[in-house]
Amino acid sequence: MKKLFYIFLLCCAAVACDDNADYPFQGQDAVYFQLESNVYYWKQTLDSMVYSFAAKGVDEDTLWVRVNLEGNTKPEDRPIKVVVDETKTTAEVDLHYEALKDNYVLPGDSVYTQIPVIVYNQDTSLQNRQVEIVLALQPTESLGLGISDRRTCRLIVSNMLKKPTYWDGVISWDFGDYSRRKHELCIQVLGVDFPDTSGEYYENDKMWDVYGAYMSNYFEENYPVYDETGAIIEPW
Repeated sequence: MKKLFYIFLLCCAAVACDDNADYPFQGQDAVYFQLESNVYYWKQTLDSMVYSFAAKGVDEDTLWVRVNLEGNTKPEDRPIKVVVDETKTTAEVDLHYEALKDNYVLPGDSVYTQIPVIVYNQDTSLQNRQVEIVLALQPTESLGLGISDRRTCRLIVSNMLKKPTYWDGVISWDFGDYSRRKHELCIQVLGVDFPDTSGEYYENDKMWDVYGAYMSNYFEENYPVYDETGAIIEPW
């Protein structure tokens, strides 16, 4: 029995070593983009961040782009170089976003930092289209380039509201038929947008039941409210 137990421990150790093939870290310290905000899913590769000004009522906002350290911390601050890839970017500087700084900083003893990208809601065409800001990391004397498929990322900006993919058959039970205007008013009145997935919606289904009833009363009390096509949004 003890022999089997030791074999089990050796197998676990082998798996652990395989999962941490780069530990202890060797080579030049480096950086990479980390768009997945949940630390438990840091291995998930996301190459884009989607942002819409729709129904937010603001003329500008700041998108925080996380950059992670691959390597060892140092007590001193180290510069990070982030540039806009003009060949792939469709957004216009000063119209859709503020020009980036020459350098950013990875603080001493830190394993990550957040890069602020200021975006603008000045272009009325963003109500019907989206633009992209493509960011790229560049090496510095103290920090090289990390994980190969996380050296660039895309920020997708618009002023459009998109119908949640699970509206029909899920959200429609609480909020009726979809319209952009109804969607906008729900965000404005409730102060929250619908979740990205149906699973997140179901996690708080009782709350959404209440919100749905509240919005139906809203449209009844403010009747008639018209949608973007000129049709009346009927209470449900």
